[in-house]
Amino acid sequence: MRTGESNKVIEDLNNYLDQLGKWLIMWKIKVNSDKCEAVYFTRCRKVPEPPKLYRRAINWSIETKYLGVTLDSRLTYDKHIININKKTRRAKAKLYPLLGRKSKLSLQTKLKTILRPKMTYASPVWRAAANTHIQKLESTQNIVARQSTNTHWYIRNRYILKDLRLSPVISHVKNLAIKFFHNVDNHTNEAVKEIPIYDPTNPKKKKRPRTLLLPGN
Repeated sequence: MRTGESNKVIEDLNNYLDQLGKWLIMWKIKVNSDKCEAVYFTRCRKVPEPPKLYRRAINWSIETKYLGVTLDSRLTYDKHIININKKTRRAKAKLYPLLGRKSKLSLQTKLKTILRPKMTYASPVWRAAANTHIQKLESTQNIVARQSTNTHWYIRNRYILKDLRLSPVISHVKNLAIKFFHNVDNHTNEAVKEIPIYDPTNPKKKKRPRTLLLPGN
């Protein structure tokens, strides 16, 4: 991973990949470059020539999956939120005997223990996405809350959440982000300490995760 101006980034990546290729050959390790992915994160439409491994280009991908998070080239996280929303709804359908109104589990267990972890995995990273994307998860949470309580159709979602003491997804992931970055800032691991800290008040950083810590977000 490299950051910076286009020409410098590609030059650094190719230098690294050239050294990596020599190391792999020396240790007789074969890597299929056709299965390698490269993503150029930018808002510019024009992208430079792709990096090369074994003198073969690693074509640019529009997205990749890393540690369970789908990263698109513009970092909108739209595809990731769509994916976790689908997974949550599939889990809801499979676990209906546990989540339905006839289940003997408590409502808190149904909503906070079973489904919310799926919905909020890695949320301090992707919460910088537009609220229109987050609303998809809000809708799923409302459906599950209504299904679990067997509430009549005319009862508004906000009243259901209030009675269940269930915060909206947007508020919940912000609280998770606050705890996460507090732990990062106070971590004793040297590698974690070396992670660069940026100023979230900078307009250019408005789509970065730490922006969640600012008042009003």
